[in-house]
This record gives sequence, C-alpha cells and structure tokens, in this order.
Amino acid sequence: MAATVIPFPMHRVAGAPRAVTVSRAHEPRLAGVAILRGWLRRWSARRRLARDLPFMTDETLADVGLSRAEALAEAGRPFWQAGAHDAA
Repeated sequence: MAATVIPFPMHRVAGAPRAVTVSRAHEPRLAGVAILRGWLRRWSARRRLARDLPFMTDETLADVGLSRAEALAEAGRPFWQAGAHDAA
C-alpha cells in the first residue's frame, strides 16, 4: 500500500515564506483615491474654518495672525481656492 501525502497549508507554518496574492494593478487607482481623500479633507477643513472665522473674537483672530477684514475675506472665499494663509 502506498503512503498518502496530505498537503499541509504552508501559510500556517511559522516562518514559512508567504505567497503574495495581491496584484499590483490596483495601486495607481488607490493612489488616486488617496489624493481625492486628501483634497476632501483639506476642503472640509477650509469650509469649517470659513464658517467659524466670522464668529471669532478679535483676540482669537490676533492669535492666528488675522485681522477682522482678513478673516471676513477668508470666510467669503470659495473653499476650493487656497488662501494666502493655507499651507498647501
């Protein structure tokens, strides 16, 4: 009688090399998603700031380096346009 060989899944053995099963074809698409996510995050932050600026006190505006006129100008600007004080 011949011996029966039962295959053991190698991915369950500690220290066994893992086979890469994910293709790299999806990476450019994921990079595009990451860029869009960054834009949405930045636009959301600008929109929240524009909504809050008119209600800040003069002392708070001075702490962030804006005058009342600059704050109102920033609040009136569309959120998709970067202002003078935006880092990116």
